[in-house]
Amino acid sequence: MCRVIVIDDNPMDHLIMRKTLERFDIFHDALFSFSGEAIIAFLEECYDEPAVLPDLIFLDLNMPFSGRAFLQHMEVLYKSLHKQPAIYILSSSIDPADKELVNAYEFVKDFLVKPVSTEALFFIESAYRSEKRLAS
Repeated sequence: MCRVIVIDDNPMDHLIMRKTLERFDIFHDALFSFSGEAIIAFLEECYDEPAVLPDLIFLDLNMPFSGRAFLQHMEVLYKSLHKQPAIYILSSSIDPADKELVNAYEFVKDFLVKPVSTEALFFIESAYRSEKRLAS
């Protein structure tokens, strides 16, 4: 099972993502958080518990504790995690500097425009399953 965390400060974006995941029956084990800071604290606390760590994180860039701050904390924390999640940046921004964050961090897999398309979610799920099969 793929453990997913969605970090976004907008309740409407939570609702859209939750309904999309439910409707298309993907990513059944999803946790939704309004706080990147709380998720960093969770990751620091559970760094050595692979069973509770996420496989994927969907991260909104524009929040009070910004996505950029989350990525900076994650850069320090990432290698110590006993299961290292893939991070997908979510944003309604079209700023090229935001899109360049994909290249700035090894753990950031892609930049997705909100609301995330079902095609993108199916692609991510398929890539995750393929990666898991190769690792087995």
